Amino acid sequence: MIPLRGCTCLKAVTVAGAFVCCALTSLDDAQAQTTDFFPGDPVAGRRIFVERDCAQCHSIWGNGGTLGPDFATVGAGRSLQQLAGLFWNHTPRMIDTVRDRGFEWPQFTEEELTDIISYIYYVKLFDEVGDPDLGERWFREKRCAECHSVGGQGGRRGRPLDEYARYIAPIALAQGMWNHGPTMQAVQATTGVPMPTFLGRELADIQAYLRRASSMRDRQVALLPPPDPNRGMRFFSVKGCTACHGPRGRGTSFGPDLRQATQRLRVSEIAGQLWNHSARMVAAMRRRGIAFPRFENTEMADVIAFLYYLRFYETGGDVKKGEQLYVQKGCTSCHATDGTPSVGPDLSRAESVLTPLGLATAMWDHAPAMYDLTQVQRVEWPVFEGDEMQDLSVYLHSLASNRAAAEAGNAGPDD
Repeated sequence: MIPLRGCTCLKAVTVAGAFVCCALTSLDDAQAQTTDFFPGDPVAGRRIFVERDCAQCHSIWGNGGTLGPDFATVGAGRSLQQLAGLFWNHTPRMIDTVRDRGFEWPQFTEEELTDIISYIYYVKLFDEVGDPDLGERWFREKRCAECHSVGGQGGRRGRPLDEYARYIAPIALAQGMWNHGPTMQAVQATTGVPMPTFLGRELADIQAYLRRASSMRDRQVALLPPPDPNRGMRFFSVKGCTACHGPRGRGTSFGPDLRQATQRLRVSEIAGQLWNHSARMVAAMRRRGIAFPRFENTEMADVIAFLYYLRFYETGGDVKKGEQLYVQKGCTSCHATDGTPSVGPDLSRAESVLTPLGLATAMWDHAPAMYDLTQVQRVEWPVFEGDEMQDLSVYLHSLASNRAAAEAGNAGPDD
C-alpha cells in the first residue's frame, strides 16, 4: 500500500518534527501499491490535503494552520466512518470560517475523501518523541541496567544498547527485544530479575534516554521506510500470528481480538503491549508447536502498522439503531424514504448510500446548503458520536438495497 523510502533532509525545529516532516515529505515521491484490505491511499491523501488548501486551517504535527485542530492528534483508534462523523460534527464551524475568510468550500469525490481520511489516520503512526529523563528512570527502575549498558554504564550480561541511539522511534528497540525475548526470559529466570513490562509511553521514553546517553560517535538519524499496514498483514500471516489471533486479528479461542487490545493506543504503546505479552506467547506457541516468530528489517514496524489499522475499516453497523437515529437526528424533516416530496432527495433511492463513504461524501459536498437550511428552520445540526454514522449508513444502505430488489422483482421480463 505505501512502499515509501526515507528522505535525507530534516526540515523541522524539533527532532520529532524533523522525523515526521521528513517522512511525510517522502510520501510525494512514493509509488503506492494495490491495496488488498485497508482502503484509501495516504500518498494521494496528502497531495489532496495540500492541493485543496486544508493546511490553511489544519496542521499535521504542528506544520500548517492553527484555526482548526491538528489532525495528527485526532485519528488514532477511530474507524473510517467515525472520522467521517467527526468531520461532519465540526462542519458548521468550518463553513463559518471558510466564508469569513473568502475561501471556497472544498468538494471531494468518495475516493478523494477516503484518501484524505486514510492520510490523517496514517500520520499518527509517527509517534511523538519520549522524555529522556523519564526514560532514565524507567531504565533504572525496571532493572534494565543490571543486564544492559548504555554510554559505558550498566551491566555486561546483555548486549550494549548504544546502537539504538540512531533511531528516534522505539520500533527497532522493540524488535530487538522481541527477537531476544526467549533468551532474556531464560537468563532472567536464573537471575531472579523480573521481566520488565511497559505502560503508556515508557518504551518511547527509554528510547529517548538511549539517544541521550549513548556513546555512539555517529549520531546521524536512521530514518526507516514508513510502515505499511498491508505488508504488515502479510507478515502477520507468514509469522504464524493468525494461528492464535485469526487472519484479520479478530481473535480465536487461543488469542484475543487485537482490535480491542490495540484500540486508541499509540504506536509506542502497541510495541510495549507486544513485549508485555511476549513471554506468555512464547509459552503458548511452544505448547502448540508453533515456531516463535522473529522479525528483520522493518517487519515489526509493518506488523504494528497492521495492528494500528485494525480499527480503521470497520464495516459493521446496526440497522435498527440506524433507523432510530434517522428519526432522532431530524433527517426525516428533509429527506423522505417513501417517495413523497421532500426538501432533500429520497435517500432510499440515492446511489451514494451504497458504499461505505458515499453517504459521508454526499453530506460533505452539500453541507453548506444543509447548514443554511438549518439556520433558516432553526433546527440543530445533527451530531454523530461513536458508531452512529456507521449505523446510519447501513440503515440507508438496507433501504436502497431493498428498494432496488423490489423494483427488480416487479419489473416484467420485457422491461
